[in-house]
Amino acid sequence: MMTGADNQCLDALKADMDLIGTTIRENFVFRQVLVNPIIKTQQKRLVMSTLLDKRVHPLTLNFINLIIRNRREILLADISRVFIKLYEKSKGIKRAHVVSAAGMDDSTKQQLQQRLNALLQASVQLTSETNPDLIGGFILRMGFQQYDASLASALERMHKTLTN
Repeated sequence: MMTGADNQCLDALKADMDLIGTTIRENFVFRQVLVNPIIKTQQKRLVMSTLLDKRVHPLTLNFINLIIRNRREILLADISRVFIKLYEKSKGIKRAHVVSAAGMDDSTKQQLQQRLNALLQASVQLTSETNPDLIGGFILRMGFQQYDASLASALERMHKTLTN
């Protein structure tokens, strides 16, 4: 039996799982087709084959057909999420998310990512978002850890200290 690791195609399979997970999360109609018990298994397989045939690796398409044949398509979003986590763990990739009061330019993101790479001795995938409610500074989240260097939190802490 051929597996993804034997085939040296893990990167392609990971990209496929990203695509599938994102599509399920963001496309209501696609999600409804997968979970609707009225739609027959063969019809679901046909829809998936039509949508994904030229876009994903054949191994991924075979896997999806197997999932649908065994009537486990409702688990496909979870399967893609777990696959991505296992892939990242095997590659030594860690995720970090930064929320800043003002938008971060590419050079600032790159500097932060390089510092996190060095600090964690891992490849860090950094995502960012802007939240003006922070007033200034940033909040960095990695897994279950959070470093809050926002002005809003500092003012809140100062307010609590002064009122006590």
